[in-house]
Formats: sequence, structure tokens, C-alpha cells
Amino acid sequence: MEKFKKFIGKTFKLETIKNQEFLESLSICCQNLPDKIEEFEEIEFLVDDIVMCIAVLEGKIKRIMLVKVNKESPDECAPLTKEELEDFLKKNEEKLLKFFENITE
Repeated sequence: MEKFKKFIGKTFKLETIKNQEFLESLSICCQNLPDKIEEFEEIEFLVDDIVMCIAVLEGKIKRIMLVKVNKESPDECAPLTKEELEDFLKKNEEKLLKFFENITE
């Protein structure tokens, strides 16, 4: 997750995630797309059965969180184990870097 720290504090570009073709090209699905960024927003994306939550405060990314969701009870989530996180990042690191490079200024 160290490579993603550089995106914390950067301005979040909502118009980029509204581009469905861009998200589809990365196999990322936005779970709850807001019409506009208010003072605080949490935006969820689905990446390979993992929910990536991006917290945006005053237009800037403040937190990036990855959780796994219980398929039988979607309201239940848990952090990834170290091994799960390593496997997820090994598989998705390049597309996530491209995603963050395009959604921030």
C-alpha cells in the first residue's frame, strides 16, 4: 500500500470516475457514484470481490481502504489478511496505480 500513499491529499477528479468506459477498461465498478463531491464523501469501488473505499474530504483523498465483504451478508466486511492484501496487490497494483493517476491532480 506504500505506493498508494502518494495519492493521499491529492485533489479527487469526480469527472474521471463518471467515465464508465475508463472504469470498465480497468475492471473496476463504482458502487455509489455521487453527483458531486460534498464536504465529505466515501466512494466505494468493487475490484475483484474486494471493496475499495476512498474517503474524500474537501475535494482531496484522505483515506484508501480495502475490505472483503461477506457474500452471504453484504453488510458485513473485514480487513484483508496480510497474505490476501499481498495477493490482491500483486494482481491489481498496475491497474490501481493507473486508476489513481487518472482520478487525482
